[in-house]
Amino acid sequence: MSRPKVVDALNRLLANQCCSLANYLSDARPWTHPGNEVLVEATRGIVADHEHYSQRLAEAIEDRDGNVYSGGFPMTFTSLNDLALDYLLVRLVEDQQSNIQAAEQCMAELVEDSPAWSLASEVVGNERAHLDIMKEFLPHAETVPHGDENRSCAA
Repeated sequence: MSRPKVVDALNRLLANQCCSLANYLSDARPWTHPGNEVLVEATRGIVADHEHYSQRLAEAIEDRDGNVYSGGFPMTFTSLNDLALDYLLVRLVEDQQSNIQAAEQCMAELVEDSPAWSLASEVVGNERAHLDIMKEFLPHAETVPHGDENRSCAA
């Protein structure tokens, strides 16, 4: 695989990490109530790991003489402002599933660059672990209508 294609796949993976719903909600600060502490911490864990992997992905891109592009949040996320975190849980789970699919696609494209593939594999494993944690909260969540996110960052 050519270096530009590797950089492109790494940038898509980076943008996916930077533009997640959990990251958006860390700035938008959804409404929470007593009893949400564990869900809040689980969401913060996603954000912390996304920041960690974003740094590593940016370094991998720069190591390949590429330009780092972290993307932007989908405009549809703004419609989620001021909603309760437990109400948004279904959307968080859907976003995690979408992140996993996108990361797996990037990982498949990186098969000829062993260090990049290994990093992508770590990202996929981390996303799956967070998905499993978030799914544990689902029986207590209200459903949210699923919308078409059309993420600019997961292009």
